Amino acid sequence: MEAQATQPKLNEAQLMLLKIFSREVPPEAMKELNRLLVEFYDNLVQLELEKLQASKPITQADLDRLQTTHPKRTAYKP
Repeated sequence: MEAQATQPKLNEAQLMLLKIFSREVPPEAMKELNRLLVEFYDNLVQLELEKLQASKPITQADLDRLQTTHPKRTAYKP
């Protein structure tokens, strides 16, 4: 018997967006929506980074060490 993949349940924000955009949205509006969502999530990430920096400050030495020792780092090739 084949196992069926379970679909993740939609969260409250996803359901709200589905209701709001249940009709056709013009391409210009989609671009603006995308910009707004990216800006929204950027703000959330910035707040989390500020909290992290306040709780455990990251030094330039830490960043340099991450740059040279991170195991999944792909070398930059311009």
